[in-house]
Amino acid sequence: MNKDAFSGFHPAVNLAFFAAALGMTMFIQQPVYLLISMVSGCAYLLYLQGKKGMLRQVGYLLPILLLTAVLNPAFNHEGVTVLWYLPNDNPITLEAICFGIAFAVMMGASIVWFNCCNTVFTSDKIIYLFGRLLPALSLLISMTLRFVPRFKHFLQSVLRTQRAMHKPENTKEKLRQAFDAFSATVSWAMEQSIISADSMKSRGYGVQGRTAFSIYRFEKRDGCFLTVLVVLCLGAAIPCLTGHTAWQYYPGLTGTLWGVIQAAAYFCYSGMCLLPLIIDLMEDRKWNSLRSKI
Repeated sequence: MNKDAFSGFHPAVNLAFFAAALGMTMFIQQPVYLLISMVSGCAYLLYLQGKKGMLRQVGYLLPILLLTAVLNPAFNHEGVTVLWYLPNDNPITLEAICFGIAFAVMMGASIVWFNCCNTVFTSDKIIYLFGRLLPALSLLISMTLRFVPRFKHFLQSVLRTQRAMHKPENTKEKLRQAFDAFSATVSWAMEQSIISADSMKSRGYGVQGRTAFSIYRFEKRDGCFLTVLVVLCLGAAIPCLTGHTAWQYYPGLTGTLWGVIQAAAYFCYSGMCLLPLIIDLMEDRKWNSLRSKI
């Protein structure tokens, strides 16, 4: 796992990027756009979590996506290009297969971007951005995001301790150890909630006029990033709104995938999705250059 330079940007900048990446991934179902989003998200996730983290994500994500791509043509029989018929005489169409693949890629890319967002957009950034506007909701979201990895880490720690004390000899003992570990983890979580509530009360949570410490400052680099993000986002979105990159799956595959305008739109969208990775690679190159001069 590498140190992510993009995480050091202002929380509003982080939020703007992930909102743009996720929004365009979910609402623009053009094949090339989806492919660009998927590849860019996987590349950024690989940088954030390394090969091990990336393989772990692919391990559970790939079967779900394959199942989604297969189920759509099996139950959705729209389309004009019939490839073959099922035993019950329902047709399998090319359009249904393409839409199933596109939907699977869209869902996979969205999950990948959410994983990147979960790594970069920490709980303190949520509190900073929404603490004054929606204090209860922002606290709930930040505590939930913090609770899930802590719960998982404590559960794994209890399981390792149990197996070090007594290695299970059969499936029954494994299940018993897992149940005991889960019960202990739930008890720990309830105890931690009481401790957190007492700590928040003693620190003045809910008191009128209470201020909050913040280390975030909107700097020149944040403004430059937002400007570039807006320009690239408009360059990718305007061709979609004007119909130049429009694509339809039903009743037939219609649309233009390649052209001068389409190429410019793909370039802008690729640049937008790869902005954090480009910043990280530039920062790594700068750091390595400085280290070589020592």
